[in-house]
Amino acid sequence: MKRILTVFALAVLTTTAFAEKGYIITQKFVGISKTDITVSWYVSANRCKMKMLFGNGSQTSTTHFIPDITNAQLLTYNESPVVEGAQKAYYKIPIDKVSVSKDATVGRITVTKTGESKEIGGLNCEKILIKTDKHETEVWVSKKFAPEFYKYYPFFRDHHALAGLSEEKLKGFPVESVTRDLSGKTISAYQFVSATETDFTEADFKVPADYKSPEEIEGKGK
Repeated sequence: MKRILTVFALAVLTTTAFAEKGYIITQKFVGISKTDITVSWYVSANRCKMKMLFGNGSQTSTTHFIPDITNAQLLTYNESPVVEGAQKAYYKIPIDKVSVSKDATVGRITVTKTGESKEIGGLNCEKILIKTDKHETEVWVSKKFAPEFYKYYPFFRDHHALAGLSEEKLKGFPVESVTRDLSGKTISAYQFVSATETDFTEADFKVPADYKSPEEIEGKGK
C-alpha cells in the first residue's frame, strides 16, 4: 500500500512540475477569399502551439504546429483520420524550409508604441503600429500577459504583427491585428474570438504518442 501511495505521489509531483499557466487565444483569420480559417494559440511564458482549423467549402482540416526552438524545427501533425491499419504521422520542418508567402514582411520595419490601450477578452492591450515599405499593421498586444512570443517569429514568418514584435523584442501576445497595403486595402487580419486562462501540462506542447515521424515509421518496416 505504501508503495502504491509513493508512486501516486510521484505522479502528482511530476504532473505539477510541468504545469504552466497561460492562455488559449482563438482568432478568426481574414484575408483569403473563400476560406474559413480559425487559429487557437496555446501560449505560456515559455511555450507555444498553434492549432488551425481550415475549411474551403469542399474540405476541412485541423492541423497543429509546435515550434521546437532547441532543434530549430517546426513540428506539425494533422488530426484527420487515417486508413485503418495505417500509422499516424507527424513531420519535422527545419526553420529554413518553412514556407513563406510573397506577402510576408521583409525589409525595413518601423515599430511605434502608441500608448493607446483597451481591453480585449479580459486582456489589457496596447495598440502598436508596424510599418514596412509595403505594409502597415495595427496590432493590439497584451500587456499583463507578456510572454516572449516574438521569439517564435522564425516559425511563423507570414505573421505581420509577429514580425514587428520580433524587430523590437516586444513582449506580449498579438491579440488582434489588421494589415493593409499602402493604398489602404486590407491584406490580412486576425479578429479576436476568445481568450481562456488555463494551466498547461507538458503534453499540451508535445506531439501525441500515437503519431510517429516518417523515420520511425520506415524503421518499423525494416
